[in-house]
Parts: sequence; structure tokens; C-alpha cells
Amino acid sequence: MVEYKLIDVKDKILGRACTQIAKKALLGKYIVVINAKDCVISGKKNQIQKKYLEKLNIHTATNPRRGPFWPRRPDRFFRKIVWGMLPRNRRGRDALARIHVYISNIPERFKNRYQNLTPLDIQNADVSRLQNKFIHLETICTRIGWKNRQVEI
Repeated sequence: MVEYKLIDVKDKILGRACTQIAKKALLGKYIVVINAKDCVISGKKNQIQKKYLEKLNIHTATNPRRGPFWPRRPDRFFRKIVWGMLPRNRRGRDALARIHVYISNIPERFKNRYQNLTPLDIQNADVSRLQNKFIHLETICTRIGWKNRQVEI
């Protein structure tokens, strides 16, 4: 039976949380992340929104349907940030497969998958480190096109 580490990222800084999650996944730990929509991105709200809105307009001149594509849902957005911190080889792909991210809580249909859940806290990633200059991931995702629906996977 696999032991999963449960990490609640509510009111945690996105970058700091993702780095620690990526490191633990590279070490072979299985990780379940909940409340992905409630983590925060540090910085000025206008600059962060502008940055991610500009990323949506990047495409090739010859065929605009070829990416890069950015996910709009908070769980997939979070997962893409973690993927950016992993190596681009077999080891990185295996580590990403050990990370399960959910928008709020674990859906009922997946509860029986996670029998051995051990809570794990992330160090030095609390929102209290910031000086009111942050924006929630849910706000960013809504701004770039997420329809704000709870999706059961």
C-alpha cells in the first residue's frame, strides 16, 4: 500500500510550495495537494494579471493553433508550475506522475484511492511573509478564462 503525503496549500505562496513539492516528488514520495485554488502568487496584482494574460497571446505566426498553451483550471495551472521545476527526463515524468492536485478537496470517487494519508506541512511558504502584495490563484485563473466550475475528474 502506497503512503501518500497530504499537503494543503491554502494561503501558501505558489512558488515556494511548488519547489518543495517537486523536491519531495523527486525523492520518490507520493503527494496529494488540496485547495490549489487558494494558494497565492506574490507580487502586484496588476503585473501578475498582465503577465499571464500576455502568455495567452503567444503563438506562432505560421500556425496560431500550435501552443504554447496555458491551462485555465487552478489544479492544472498548479501542476504546470510544478512541471516547470522538474527535470525534462524520465525521472521528472515519474515524479510528476506521483503528484495529484485537486482544486478544493479530494472528490468522493477518489477517497478510497488514498487510504494512507499523512499530513505534511510546507516550511517557509506561509502568506504571512508577504506585505499585502499577492493575488489568489483562483482570481488569476478566473481572469484568464476559467469558468469557475467545480469539476469532478
